[in-house]
Amino acid sequence: SQRLFGRRCTAAQLPHAPKGFSLRRFYAMGCASSTERATLAKPVLVQVSAASQGAEAPAAAEVSLAQLGVEVPAIPGDVGLCGQLSEEVVRSIAPRYASWVYMNAADDTGFLPEVLKQCVKQLEVRPFPGPDPLPSDDQVAAGLEALSTLPRPLMLQCTSGNRAGALLLLWLVQKHGYSAESAKQFAEDMDLQFWQRCTKCGPMREWLLARLPSTEIGQILKPAEGLVFSQLFDSETCTYTYVLGCQDTKEAVLLDPVLEQKDRDLMVLRELGLKLRYVINTHAHADHITSGGLIRKELPEVRTVISKASGARADWQVEPGEKVAFGRFALEALATPGHTDGCFSWLLPGSP
Repeated sequence: SQRLFGRRCTAAQLPHAPKGFSLRRFYAMGCASSTERATLAKPVLVQVSAASQGAEAPAAAEVSLAQLGVEVPAIPGDVGLCGQLSEEVVRSIAPRYASWVYMNAADDTGFLPEVLKQCVKQLEVRPFPGPDPLPSDDQVAAGLEALSTLPRPLMLQCTSGNRAGALLLLWLVQKHGYSAESAKQFAEDMDLQFWQRCTKCGPMREWLLARLPSTEIGQILKPAEGLVFSQLFDSETCTYTYVLGCQDTKEAVLLDPVLEQKDRDLMVLRELGLKLRYVINTHAHADHITSGGLIRKELPEVRTVISKASGARADWQVEPGEKVAFGRFALEALATPGHTDGCFSWLLPGSP
């Protein structure tokens, strides 16, 4: 079994990666900034009837997007998903978006083209049916093309938001070469409504999985015997943090920790009964501040690790090919420049 841990690199950047290699639990993509995501996710002011308020005139009330059935997944962070919305809500939300894609027929009663044209730069109708009938290949191609070419932020609207979620997931899967197992994990991590909370979406999920490439990635990333593996996520910085440990010796490493999540990460290590040996950063982070320094102050025996090419300070500045051992496992350092010149990924081939 082999695993790779890193950020913003692809299998194509790894000339020595094993055949069939894929980055499964690490999602190799950029995210919208936290400011952009916060703007898209702001609550909406809607009018509440006078009768319900016991007042003489309608009053405005703040309603979260979740209450309106609107999703803004953290990845990519600049695409919204929604079902049918009232004209009032559309007028409130639409100005946040540069593009809007309506996934039902143009003559659908829930379509508000005149309102949308006043609010967004580009409005497209791209019918994407489902689950009965399922979308045709041409309809799939049109939907994917819209996601690839239309300016962001972008809203995908269907009847309930479920088909919008399926189209976004399919686009991400094809863009980054995910396997079926990767897609499942991503949908769960992002808490996509059509995957997690839709009782009628089974046929749509099965249709999507059937379109994905069949690879050996499920075997590649099956946890090795005696390996403790935990993936954590920070939505503010769009960062994945990994805990890897050896069940026999209880030694562990922590990859790409985020400053604000220090207490969470240390709690996870305690709950798993692990003793931290190394904090590893895959690159010098411009997108978040590492908690490595604070962890080292709290646990002086811990060593911080980063690539020598990064130019950043650490207890151990590694070169390509060096190994960081924890118990009977070891991570091998691979140079994968891309996001920064000092980006390293970490391969877990087995025992040291």
